[in-house]
Amino acid sequence: MNSNVHQSIESHGPAYIWESHIMAPDMSIAHYKSSYKARSFCLRAEPIEHQILSEVTLDTLGYNGKTPGPAIIIVQGEWLFLTLENHLEEATGIMIQGYAKAGALKNITDFEQYGPSIEPGDSYTYKLLCDKPGTFLYRSSHDFQSSLGLTGALVVLPAEENIDPDNIPDKDFILLMQQWEISELPLGNIAPGKYKPNKYRRNPNFFTLNGKCYPNTAPIYFNKGDKIRMRFISKVGEIGWIHLEGHPFQVITINGFSRYNQMNDTVEFSSGFRSEIELTANNPGNWLLNATALFQQSNNGIFPGGITSNIIYLKV
Repeated sequence: MNSNVHQSIESHGPAYIWESHIMAPDMSIAHYKSSYKARSFCLRAEPIEHQILSEVTLDTLGYNGKTPGPAIIIVQGEWLFLTLENHLEEATGIMIQGYAKAGALKNITDFEQYGPSIEPGDSYTYKLLCDKPGTFLYRSSHDFQSSLGLTGALVVLPAEENIDPDNIPDKDFILLMQQWEISELPLGNIAPGKYKPNKYRRNPNFFTLNGKCYPNTAPIYFNKGDKIRMRFISKVGEIGWIHLEGHPFQVITINGFSRYNQMNDTVEFSSGFRSEIELTANNPGNWLLNATALFQQSNNGIFPGGITSNIIYLKV
């Protein structure tokens, strides 16, 4: 569970408790420095070597040594100070997808919608008043850098006064999906090695969940009776669906818009798509969370693979 909680939140108040329940399997949760009503984070955009399978390593881009970058957690009403350091050999920048608010990132003019172009070796601090809760996607404002791994999750939890303690999830999972094109590998073949993915991704052949392909994805653990929230975020270009076996769920939001009395066992995703679901863990056993499109369940056409993870109930 997330132990990186804001010291200025009332000790063991509802936002503190909720934040400590956030989980991001195979991802890291960003560290920060806190002050009154503010959190300061730092991201390094840099070349990385990232292993998606035990045999396959990507020579690509990431934040703080990984792709996706660390999940940023903040509480409604707090200021986000996000410093981006450019360790690339080209200019970069950052944007927050889904935060539809004019002038949301401070000190940015209309002609620089996503902020200045940050040159190699430079840094810039973005400022955002997080006045609405939800699940968002941060990514490079240079689209092809985003397709090479410069992306991550931003979660804004509700303010203390807007949280019903009885509705705090026991586990709140962040699950971010990506796609990769490794053109050197013929269909149906996985050869050990390090590969530079194609930035255009016109023919993706590897699909990751929190940066890993199945069977290298970390299991998702439930306890019977848990109140579960899952936040699905997609940087997969093609439209797809993700299915949770054995557990009908309530769709809470889609792209930040509330849904009411909408039950399902499958939700849609495509590039930039964000959805939140809730369920009760009431069906012990071993289950799968997986994309429903067959190729997205494979690693270059080899099954099982791709966007798949095991759901495992822990015995009490």
